[in-house]
Amino acid sequence: MLTGDKLETAENIGESCKLLVPSEMEIRRLATPEDVEAFCTDKEVEKNKQRILERKKLGLLVEANALNKI
Repeated sequence: MLTGDKLETAENIGESCKLLVPSEMEIRRLATPEDVEAFCTDKEVEKNKQRILERKKLGLLVEANALNKI
């Protein structure tokens, strides 16, 4: 998970440090508290469990104002 005052900041840092590789992973962007709520549903938890079993990577970008919800 990368955070920044804006998603673009977190994404740029992640790509320059090679933590985020868009061609090798799904990247989720959580910019608002509503995005966090949508990401934390039972359905999404099940998707994440399956992703872990399949060893698929997930990059999570969180904007500063969504951190309060997390």
